[in-house]
Amino acid sequence: MTTAARIARRVLELGLAGLATGILATVLLVRGAPLAGHSVLVVGGGSMEPVLSLGSAIVIESVPISSLAVGDIVTIKVGPDQAIFTHRISRLVHRPDGLWIETKGDANASADASIIPATSVQGRLLVAVPRLGYVVAALSQPSGLAAALGGGGVLLALIMLLDGPSAARPAPVRQTRRLAAEPAGAPMPVSSMAPNRRRTAGATRRR
Repeated sequence: MTTAARIARRVLELGLAGLATGILATVLLVRGAPLAGHSVLVVGGGSMEPVLSLGSAIVIESVPISSLAVGDIVTIKVGPDQAIFTHRISRLVHRPDGLWIETKGDANASADASIIPATSVQGRLLVAVPRLGYVVAALSQPSGLAAALGGGGVLLALIMLLDGPSAARPAPVRQTRRLAAEPAGAPMPVSSMAPNRRRTAGATRRR
């Protein structure tokens, strides 16, 4: 295998390993987080940049209302359409009917238009992974999963194609060199001479 072929094979191996790792990590995140009582969401806007960039995957944990504090990043579900967004708590408002919160996106110039009841909080940010949300969104669709598996198959086929010529290389070359290196007139192995001795002894007895 030439140097260029070895480099190409290494690049393909790294690509295949990265694809497999990404798929496995995404599946573990999406399937494992709910088992631990968490939720996985994808950031669909830039109001929380640079802390939460567009396309980030975030894991939120359920917390009691009494533990909420100014500065917490929380995911909220509000309105008749049950819209979901993730902003930072900028103020706590204690009212006779319970705790209300004011929120604000880090990238926004002002706080959100109205305060909302703390019961609308779905969870508090636990961890965020930039750009992983795109992978989560893609693998959540059958077509995206099929494309990822197909890409892995193509990479594997290319690796096998690069291995093909070296695998077909003839093997007896080393044996031929060993025989050629032996000095002229070297004695034959004992096993090859034994049949001749047996035939000679038989001829002597017949005489």
